[in-house]
Amino acid sequence: MTAIWNKFLALYKKFGGRETLMYLIFGFLTTALAFFIYQVCFALGLRSATIANTIASVIAVVFAYFTNKAWVFQSKNYEPRVLLREMAAFFSGRAFTWFVETALLFVLVDLAKLHETYCKIGTSVIVIILNYLISKKAVFKK
Repeated sequence: MTAIWNKFLALYKKFGGRETLMYLIFGFLTTALAFFIYQVCFALGLRSATIANTIASVIAVVFAYFTNKAWVFQSKNYEPRVLLREMAAFFSGRAFTWFVETALLFVLVDLAKLHETYCKIGTSVIVIILNYLISKKAVFKK
């Protein structure tokens, strides 16, 4: 048991520690929220992947900003100028990744008629990686 725990701790430290673990947890929750809302849109009869993804993304990004600020990157500065800079950078980064994801979904689902769920899962992996890099390097940099 100790050997397994030591291997886990070594991997934990090697891949970024607390910050990476928290990002994965909240990234998963953000993705799950977006995925749920996306599926609800289709269940309610909306057949446009572009519109469903936009609705889901807006709600998920607001959730992501607050969880990333408070728990992932632990940005404690709440001065208005800092908040505005962080929010502008965060929402701009997420707008970029929304565009990437929406373009991919448009091509894969709306044009190529591939399965919307599988395409959403695949594009979500790309978006999670891009969002982490943008948040770490441009938004919540220390």
